[in-house]
Formats: sequence, structure tokens, C-alpha cells
Amino acid sequence: AGYAAGPLILITVGTSGWPPFVAAISGFALCALILRAVSSKLTGFEDDGQVSGGIVGFAKLAPALLLAVLVAAAVQQSTYALMPVFGTGYGLPEATLAALVTALSAGNILLQIPLGLMAERFGGRAMIVFCALATAACALSLPLLITTPLVWPVLVVMGAVGYGVYTMALVELGSRFKGTALVAGNAAFALMWGAGGIVGPPGAGALMQGIGPLGLPAVIAGLDALLIAFALYRSSGRRNR
Repeated sequence: AGYAAGPLILITVGTSGWPPFVAAISGFALCALILRAVSSKLTGFEDDGQVSGGIVGFAKLAPALLLAVLVAAAVQQSTYALMPVFGTGYGLPEATLAALVTALSAGNILLQIPLGLMAERFGGRAMIVFCALATAACALSLPLLITTPLVWPVLVVMGAVGYGVYTMALVELGSRFKGTALVAGNAAFALMWGAGGIVGPPGAGALMQGIGPLGLPAVIAGLDALLIAFALYRSSGRRNR
């Protein structure tokens, strides 16, 4: 809901002066109140000996999950930051550029529960690969569809499966780990999300400067291909042991 509200709030209050900052501060304040209300009820983080060495130890235990978070963050933040720039390259009007981001957010909101139900049936690992494949396919279709009405359903799906990589990684984290290992994994997830946000948009932006709008789908598809290859490699290694 926050993702979807962001562009709409900017349309409502504008992008200059204090109103957009007040809106952002209010959102963070509301988040803080919610966290304060539920934090006292969190239990079940006793030491279970699953992992030692904190974040580094968890990285050795589940590198594919951390790569999934890194890729999800890089893809999501590159998409949200640069989709309007991508649309500008194809001559879309300014009002449509904001709507592109809203369509991504709508898919993120509407389809996470169906993806979660699929994860219950097929497992988090398989769904990470599925979401990465679907994200790459959507990204590669954007140059062909960006000026047609078909771009809207594609963006809705892309918003869902792009963030779905992270959601499925959370599913796998929760199903495989508990106690202090879960705490270490969650901390590692936060670290990798930040790293993805640092490298994703600048990398995609640099490639777009070099080759034009096609740089964005190229980066998205390339990152997802890397994730798929590593996930399959790790899966085959587990079967061979």
C-alpha cells in the first residue's frame, strides 16, 4: 500500500515545498507506532545452535537466499526509480509515467497472496526461480509493449513477481530456520536489500546512458538470469550430496 500511495501522494501534494516531506514523515511515524505496539509480543528467538558467526555464518549457510534478496532489491529499486525514465525514452506523456509506477505497485499488492499460496504448494525454492523467470520475461517484453495497452497487465505481473523473489526468499527463510538463525537471516536480508539498492539503480542508469532505454530491461533480465543459474547450481549440489 505504501508503494502504491507514494506516486499518488506526489501527484496530490506536488513535489516542492514541505508537503511531500510532511507526508513522508507522517508515514514513518505511523510505522514506528505500529512497530512499538507489536514489539513487546515477539517471542521465540532463543538460541537453538543452528548458525554461528551471525550474518557471516548465515551467508555460508544460505548464499542463494541472500543472492535472491540482493537481486530482488536491485531489480525493484531500479524498476521504480528508472521506469519513468524508460517511458520517457519512448515518448510517453508525464501523467502516464507516474501511472507506470502505480501499475507496478498494484501488482505488488494484489498478487502477493496468490504467490504465497503457490509457495505453500510448490515450495519457496521453486517459486524463487519461477518469479525470477517471470520477471525476466516481463522485462524483455517491455520494449515491444511500452507504447501499447498490453504494457499495463505486464507491469502488474512484473511488479508482483519482481518483489515476489523477495517474498519467496522470506518464505524459505521462515520454513528452514528458527531462533537465532532466523534473526541472523533477517539481519542478512536487510543488509543485502540495502546492497541491492546501492548497486542496482546506478548500474541500470549507467547502462541506460550507454545504450538507451534498453539498458533497464537488460539489467533486470541479466540479474534474474544470474539468480536462476546460481539457484539451480546450489540445488544440483544438494542433490549430489
